[in-house]
Amino acid sequence: MPIFKPSQIAHSIQEIDGDALQGAGIKGIILDWTNTVALKNAESISDSMKAWLKNVQSRYGIKVIIVSNSKPPMHNHGQINEIPALFEAGKPKKKAFLTAMNMLGTRSNETAVIGNGIFTDLWGGNRLGMHTIFLSSLWMKPRFIGVVKRLFVKVLRV
Repeated sequence: MPIFKPSQIAHSIQEIDGDALQGAGIKGIILDWTNTVALKNAESISDSMKAWLKNVQSRYGIKVIIVSNSKPPMHNHGQINEIPALFEAGKPKKKAFLTAMNMLGTRSNETAVIGNGIFTDLWGGNRLGMHTIFLSSLWMKPRFIGVVKRLFVKVLRV
């Protein structure tokens, strides 16, 4: 099932190396919001996330956009910490990813998708030939969907 197989797996966003992204020709990153950039129901980005984002943007010149299926945090409808954001995007529909790439000014082979959604981030990004980075069990809770995701991650690693 290559459509669900990520290009790489990381436990946290801080593990993702800017040099490696740049070496892979990545010029833009589509980031999921919930449990990728911020914890569920968070209104803002943590200081460590801000530092990672600033480093990726300033040191490597990689553009970033947040694309999420969730509702926007209060007072943050089209932008979060000066990062463009698309909420209620409808991932994995191609339109969400194509709109984000248009805003970034990138093509699919120059764009990475980082998220924890197998059926949203991975599926959507892989269908368009993007570099996909799956954030694994760091955020998963021991409930049915978490169990299904963990089993899926084990299958992907084989």
